[in-house]
Amino acid sequence: MLRLFVSFIALAVVFLQRSPDCRAAETTERGVSATVYGGAGKLREPNNESFENAYRVRRFGAGVLGVWRFGNEQPARDPRKFFVALGATFELEGSRRTLCGYGCPYYGNPSPSRAQTDELAEHFAARLGAGYTLSLLEFRVGVLTAQPDRSITYAEPLWMPDVMVRFGRRSVGWFELGIGAYDAATALRPGAYLGGALGAPATLRVSGHFGLHLPNGLCCSTVPHFGFRGELSAEHAFSDSVSGGVGAALMGELVAEGSAHVRFAM
Repeated sequence: MLRLFVSFIALAVVFLQRSPDCRAAETTERGVSATVYGGAGKLREPNNESFENAYRVRRFGAGVLGVWRFGNEQPARDPRKFFVALGATFELEGSRRTLCGYGCPYYGNPSPSRAQTDELAEHFAARLGAGYTLSLLEFRVGVLTAQPDRSITYAEPLWMPDVMVRFGRRSVGWFELGIGAYDAATALRPGAYLGGALGAPATLRVSGHFGLHLPNGLCCSTVPHFGFRGELSAEHAFSDSVSGGVGAALMGELVAEGSAHVRFAM
């Protein structure tokens, strides 16, 4: 998984070496963005038998997202254009079980030993989609896959749609609805969400999302586990081609995350 993630970053660098073209501020920008995030908090693993397992987790992740638009016409004059998006996330997550439930060697013991509970897991997620932009409307359809480390039991591999519809101009503000992921962290914990933004990156753009997600990636083969996630971020453009931002999120069983990103437009 790590080799695949490194290969994707190399592909992003190749994209950046291509000559830039004029772009429309009200469309999803052609370019590459890189994000790092970290967080800590509590998770639980429900089951339909008896006691739940509970964990304290710490995580650090990195993600990249590339957007490529087709055609050489100037999008500022005609923003209607197809685009494709490809993203990947790699995450390290350390967990310690604090409550031992069903299936634990010491069933019902609230304080299992350290040797029983500590894990360092590697998670990977990928997203692929295609979309179309109109003056005041943009949509994207695709698929994502989250592949958590096989050593843990509180998350499962999953595949699900990655769909988004956006209304409004990126140069002013917009409103969006989606199923799947909207940033690097939610690629591993997707859900259904709504979001929006206000302001121009040249000064300050503030955006936010709120939705119902899979807070630990537990979806389909046992007992599904859902939780709310809220996110708020701010972004500023340092030039016509480089912008950066920071964000904060709260999810599920009080897992707090902070993030920073840089975006290169082409």
